[in-house]
Amino acid sequence: MSAFIPREDLAEIYDRITREITPQAAGVQLRPDTAEPKGEIYTVYITFEKGFHMTFSVCAEKNLFTRAAQYMMQVDEISRQDMEDVAKEYINVLCGHFAARLFQMTKIPARFSVPAFQAGRCTLEGHREDIVLTYSGDQGEHLQLIHHVPLENPQDA
Repeated sequence: MSAFIPREDLAEIYDRITREITPQAAGVQLRPDTAEPKGEIYTVYITFEKGFHMTFSVCAEKNLFTRAAQYMMQVDEISRQDMEDVAKEYINVLCGHFAARLFQMTKIPARFSVPAFQAGRCTLEGHREDIVLTYSGDQGEHLQLIHHVPLENPQDA
C-alpha cells in the first residue's frame, strides 16, 4: 500500500476518517493519546481481500464498545452479543470510508471480509503492525486503530 500512498499520508487519512466517523457512528469523541487500551479489552478486525493486502483492527476497552452499542441501539442494557455486533458494524463503516477514500486516490477497488471479534488484543500471524493510531474517548476509554500488513517473508513472524 505504501508504494501507492506514503505511510504518513495513510496515517493522516485513517486518523481524519476515524475521528469524523466515530462520533457519528458510535457517539464517542476521540482525541489522540498515547495510552493503550487496558483492562478488559476486545478487538474487532477485518481483512481487505481484494485491491489491497491489509487488515485493520480496532482494539478497545470494553467501556468504549459498550457505549458505542448503547448509542447505536439506543438502549441502556447491552449484551456481549450486542457489543460484538456493533463493533463489527463500526469497523465495517470505518473500512467502507477507508476503501472509498483510497479508491479516490488510487482507482483500485477494494473488497473486505466479514469482520471478526475476539476478547483481548489481536495479533495476526504473518502480519506486522504498520500504522498504530491511539486515542482516548471523551469518557477516558482507550482505543487503537491498527493497520496490519503482511510480512514480506512469513518466516519472520
